Amino acid sequence: MPTATKPNQQSHGKAAAAPPARAFRVGVQSHEENNYDQSATMTTSTVDLPVFEIPPQGFLQGIYMLVQCTTAANAATTAFLADPSDAPFSVIDTIQLEDTNSKPILGPFNGYDLYLINKYGGYSFGIDPKDSPIYSTTVGSGGTGGSFAFVLRLPVELVSRDALGALPNKSGTNKFRIRTRLAASTRVYATSPTTLGTVRVRYTPENWWEPDMMDLKGRPLAQNPPAVQSTQYWAKGVYVVNSGDNRIQLQQGLGYLIRNLIFVNRTTADLRTAAQDAFWPSPATIQFEANVLFDRLVELWQDRLYRLWNLNVAVATSDVAAATGGGGRDYCVYPLPFNVDFGLQPGAETRRGYLATADASRLEFRGNFGGATNFQVLANYVAPARGDDATITS
Repeated sequence: MPTATKPNQQSHGKAAAAPPARAFRVGVQSHEENNYDQSATMTTSTVDLPVFEIPPQGFLQGIYMLVQCTTAANAATTAFLADPSDAPFSVIDTIQLEDTNSKPILGPFNGYDLYLINKYGGYSFGIDPKDSPIYSTTVGSGGTGGSFAFVLRLPVELVSRDALGALPNKSGTNKFRIRTRLAASTRVYATSPTTLGTVRVRYTPENWWEPDMMDLKGRPLAQNPPAVQSTQYWAKGVYVVNSGDNRIQLQQGLGYLIRNLIFVNRTTADLRTAAQDAFWPSPATIQFEANVLFDRLVELWQDRLYRLWNLNVAVATSDVAAATGGGGRDYCVYPLPFNVDFGLQPGAETRRGYLATADASRLEFRGNFGGATNFQVLANYVAPARGDDATITS
């Protein structure tokens, strides 16, 4: 007598479920190409460089910016602007990264703003561009006094672990763009070289290549980063503050997830000085809605700079353009990260720690300032795909 067999599921119209696609990061590698190389002689006025249209090459992670200035032999005793100095990064008067719809993703900023974003934004293990082997400044007379070099990066991707925030860069007509303007020499030097140098700017975009449909064993690969079109922005606000007690209603980033805030306290003449650093309110209070996030003494904020970023070099050493390295805090600069919820350093993040805000949220900075100032805010905020923050948390 024949043995009974179980009915085949497929005979009842139920096909076997397709295997889930493997993570986007499994099927891609990062690649980079040198696409932009422009030079211009510095003058006593600003100089616009040609707009860089980034070629389509997959999914944009970020753009490296190499800036080099070489001066000829000169008779002047060349000196960069006095301590503390934004130089040599201040050679960039304006930089702006635009998306494929010509909307700013980053900026407009100056070069020192971008330096702070590199240092405190949580994008790399080596945080201080002044510690790079490429960074250099040359002062004095004769030789090449007034020469300098540095590397900065314009960030697009949020987290390289899963490529979240990398943006599709595939259109040959609607391209990402970078607009660059060089500053006047007076924004860089206290005593300029006899002959002003040539500033060479090179951009190198970094992209994930487009993945194959399947891996080597025939399993499907995800064709896009997670929560594709999730985008981070960096914007700048300036608030005029008088001496004494002030309540500043912060506006930058409201309605989105705030990832980082960097506060910069400058004189009304747009300078950072040791005296202005002493004007920083202590304690400084941050209030969100009805909750006081902290009421922080300036000494404890400076201690946070060491604990979170390992900035253990005296500020007088790290905040001078003539110095050969960094590793210390910057006068009048106090960052507030919301992207340190996974590891011990900002940038090690699950995205669960971002500050979720509404358009009408109350986000207030208050304190007693020791003098009149231009209080600047560099705000890093994230617009998740479909406006849903659940799409970017792991």
